[in-house]
Amino acid sequence: MSDKSPPVPSSLLKLEHLRIRNDLYFAARRALSERRKELNDQRKFIRQEMETASKSFSGRELEVGVGRPTNLGGKTLDEHRRETLAKLQRWMAAIDAVDAVVAASYDELSASSGDVGAYQAASQHLQQTVADWGLSQ
Repeated sequence: MSDKSPPVPSSLLKLEHLRIRNDLYFAARRALSERRKELNDQRKFIRQEMETASKSFSGRELEVGVGRPTNLGGKTLDEHRRETLAKLQRWMAAIDAVDAVVAASYDELSASSGDVGAYQAASQHLQQTVADWGLSQ
């Protein structure tokens, strides 16, 4: 008996390479979709916070001292509201910037989806080769 194995068809190796790229494509797509959902959830939260902050009432906050008000240099509620809204707007801008990166990555990933179609077509076409090798289940 000979220890010499027959050569593995290159088409079988190519199929495995395409299968791996197919798995990577779908894993990346799922991860990017989940990230976009997280960003959309954060946007929703920020919008709610902005709505709450913008509806707050105007006036001065008074610090109570012993027997007298001590409102010397305290922030008004309007100033506090403006600062809060500005902070939320910066946060929203950061979310938008991150989402643009995620969207570009998703588009880039979609452009490479040709390997997915190639894998599926090759997989169907090479089923007979796999069966010939006794590797089909």
